[in-house]
Amino acid sequence: MEILQDNWLNVFLQELKGTNEIKIVSPFVTDNMVSHLLNNWKGNTIKLITRFNLNDFRSGVSSLSALKRLLAQGAEIKGIKDLHSKTYIFDVKSVIITSANFTGGGFFRNHELGVISHNPKKTLESIEYFSKLWKLDNFILSGPKIDEWNINILNNRVIINSGSELEDYGTCIINKVVKQKNYFIKFYGTNYERAERDVEIIEEVSGTHCHFAVTFSKSNGRPRRYQDGDIIYLARMVSGGDYAIFGRAIARRHIDDRDIASPEDIARVPWKDYYPVYIRIHSTKFLSTNLGNCPMMGDLIKDLDYECFRSTKKRYLDGEQNINPKNVLMQKPDVILSEEGAYWVEQKFKEAEKTYSLISQLNIDNLYQGIPQIL
Repeated sequence: MEILQDNWLNVFLQELKGTNEIKIVSPFVTDNMVSHLLNNWKGNTIKLITRFNLNDFRSGVSSLSALKRLLAQGAEIKGIKDLHSKTYIFDVKSVIITSANFTGGGFFRNHELGVISHNPKKTLESIEYFSKLWKLDNFILSGPKIDEWNINILNNRVIINSGSELEDYGTCIINKVVKQKNYFIKFYGTNYERAERDVEIIEEVSGTHCHFAVTFSKSNGRPRRYQDGDIIYLARMVSGGDYAIFGRAIARRHIDDRDIASPEDIARVPWKDYYPVYIRIHSTKFLSTNLGNCPMMGDLIKDLDYECFRSTKKRYLDGEQNINPKNVLMQKPDVILSEEGAYWVEQKFKEAEKTYSLISQLNIDNLYQGIPQIL
């Protein structure tokens, strides 16, 4: 038996390999986790025990569209009132018993704890528990019943008055890492000029001067949404259609007269004539490796789906379905991360920093620092 504290998705997908029948007990289920299940599972049987409380679906903590997608793949789904346990059983080979719901929050955001066991006796005991719940009721969810519930929810939407909910004074783990600021990813490159993955990051930094400012087109106005202290991750478009997150910096808000590329800057990087608008940055960190070893935005989107960006998460909470987060990146200079996305990038960047270390400050200081130089 092994204690689990993180890497929930990786453990789940590893156990899913070769599994023919998966049994899940989870009060809440959301679309992004159903996508991970259906995209990686090659078995024959899915059985799910969840809650059928329409308030859960109305508030967005659980998803009827997720359940409908499971039904479309032949899953059997039952509902238990006041269900609280969370269990994932993979054939008779293993079981995960955890505090984590089958949701993005459970697998990526919340501070969860659980155990995994490959002991046949413990797995059979868990199957007995599942069977006991399963036999409580003969009703199995159907597509028409979900349609009926959706109509009921639409006809009974509740508008919560601002300030009517009491505070939760508990400590939020994400907020310990992701402070009360915006987290951006700023893109470099174009779809037609993607870098090869074996390019060293120091080459990217010295060729773009992204160690003292990130740049924007003069045709798009001024980048007013950046504020002092916002976090900027720098990502290079790379071969294979992905974005390599190679650096981290802290923003200074844009000042019109100060934050324009000087003639000297443009002489060193000619494309700044077309992208002369600056957000100046400080406290930069760049991974000391090549672009191929960086955290990739494709993995961010694969793991978090619509929860990775602030805009896509809002659209989902507003009731929109079939959201493709990749569309947010098209012809955009940057994107704002959700809290979940920011937490994911912060953790992955720290892991990469631990593995590859950072380009030394001496090497960064020896690069051209811009004219005028802002301290």
